[in-house]
Amino acid sequence: MATAQRENTLILKIGKHKKDDIDDLRDGEGRIFKKIEYVLEKLQASGQLSENYQPIIVITKKKNEKDW
Repeated sequence: MATAQRENTLILKIGKHKKDDIDDLRDGEGRIFKKIEYVLEKLQASGQLSENYQPIIVITKKKNEKDW
């Protein structure tokens, strides 16, 4: 079921990451959290992001420990 995207919705597709990094994101810390924070700051500084945006973070798949 598809939902309509509102004007203030921002969808960030992050990709594959290690389980530990995903767990850190759930706690509001770590590599992924810092990366998201950096992207959002850059978008705000460039004026491409409104004041009342709603970010939606999507992690597509856990990265296997064997993947390099």
